Amino acid sequence: MPHVAVQPVVRAEPGLVMAAMAELAEGGMAERMRLDAGARVLVTARRMLALAPREAASAKAAEVVLRVARSWDPAATTASEHVEALAPAELDRFLAAAPRWAASVRAATTPERRAA
Repeated sequence: MPHVAVQPVVRAEPGLVMAAMAELAEGGMAERMRLDAGARVLVTARRMLALAPREAASAKAAEVVLRVARSWDPAATTASEHVEALAPAELDRFLAAAPRWAASVRAATTPERRAA
């Protein structure tokens, strides 16, 4: 018989539940998730620039991703603050370009590609 984990019953605070419902209904959660994704991409792009700068800079869609990544000063703001300060259209372009950029960098940095 498979093991089934049962979550303990937690008493929900009615005010917190209603605040979460309002956030869901008004689209706030989706926007928070979008900003979180942007911050994660930003941190990853900066780390990739340090790890493999040539591949990161020459990858497909690099211009959009790297413009945002290079404009961030981690000593001055957090990744979240930097992403929140972007214009909505710029954040949209950044998030849209990130998967193409990441796939291109990944392909360029795999051991099989570097050996060729």
